[in-house]
Amino acid sequence: MKKLHISLWMAGNSGWMGGTIYTQNLARAITSLPVKERANIKLSVVCFSSNLNLVKPILSYVDQVYVYGKLYLKICHTLAERLVLLPAQIFNPLKIDFLYPTYVGTRYPYLWGSWIPDFQHHYFPEFFSKEEIDKRNILHKKISDSAPVIILSSQMAQSDFHRLYPKAIARTQVLNFISYIEPEYFEINPQIIQEKYGLPDSFFLISNQFWKHKNHALVIEALGILKKRKIYPTVVFTGSFYNKKNSAYFNQLVSRIKELNLNKQVRILGLIPRVEQIQIMRRCLAVIQPSLFEGWSTVIEDARALGKPMLISDFSVHLEQNPPQAYFFERYKPEQLALLISEVLYHFQPGPNLEEENVARKNNYFATQAYGRRLIEIVNNFR
Repeated sequence: MKKLHISLWMAGNSGWMGGTIYTQNLARAITSLPVKERANIKLSVVCFSSNLNLVKPILSYVDQVYVYGKLYLKICHTLAERLVLLPAQIFNPLKIDFLYPTYVGTRYPYLWGSWIPDFQHHYFPEFFSKEEIDKRNILHKKISDSAPVIILSSQMAQSDFHRLYPKAIARTQVLNFISYIEPEYFEINPQIIQEKYGLPDSFFLISNQFWKHKNHALVIEALGILKKRKIYPTVVFTGSFYNKKNSAYFNQLVSRIKELNLNKQVRILGLIPRVEQIQIMRRCLAVIQPSLFEGWSTVIEDARALGKPMLISDFSVHLEQNPPQAYFFERYKPEQLALLISEVLYHFQPGPNLEEENVARKNNYFATQAYGRRLIEIVNNFR
């Protein structure tokens, strides 16, 4: 039996870790399939040479890494489109059966699929420049016109796509991604990482990049409310804050923290290694996910895989994810989050809770396989 060659394009970069983790977790999910299923699949990764470091965590999971960059593939695509008298497969030297996530064109030498996480710019256009909105709309229109497979991360995103591009409904599929936690991460004592960063035993964690839609401002206001009540929880922020577009927003947050005198309660660590971020998540009292908008929250899936309790905004995709041990609050009301924090602050204990982790790990094992199997099912349905 000929192997099915699936090639993953390394989405994301250091400025968008969500895309990077998405590709990494998908590779792990495919590799997690039982031996009989995995034996019929060749798995490769294609990336820019500048993004090769993002492939390192999954090198042991893939059969091949191609560092050709988009220019090489673009040449193949261009030749396939222009030299129509020749079989398209001539321009498929890597013998790929399915390339994902990407955008190729109208004539292609293999099946390919595009991924659209969400349509945030339709809901919060004020978070985007006109150029960014135009760029997204143009790309989404191209995808709707020509992508053989269009994958959405949530039912909400699929509903939005169907409303915006009804002619392409038949080519859409929903693929809810899940998080994969490396087994060796559970062998580390998270207190070591806690001590490295000088964190107290009792703290909440927010692991989001400092973009406006991540709604850090609501958490800061909630802490200000609690301070007036003489309640002083610590909240740790991890995630990249280096972004020219959002530098003003980050500076506003820092100014508000100083204005409310929260410097001792808010710890901003920035972008740290994932292994350390996971250890801090294991150690925290609970994960807070306050976002105004998400395609499918990686943070929620990380916390689910670790068996952590979560305080989550009531955004519809968060409700769709519906993780266990979830406590929801209205995303525009800091008073609700403040109340929730005050209610759980002295009832939750620092982690890890080994019993909850073990249950979550077993559930995650089967969820990971189901995730990989679902992608294979989607590919086979369109071949």
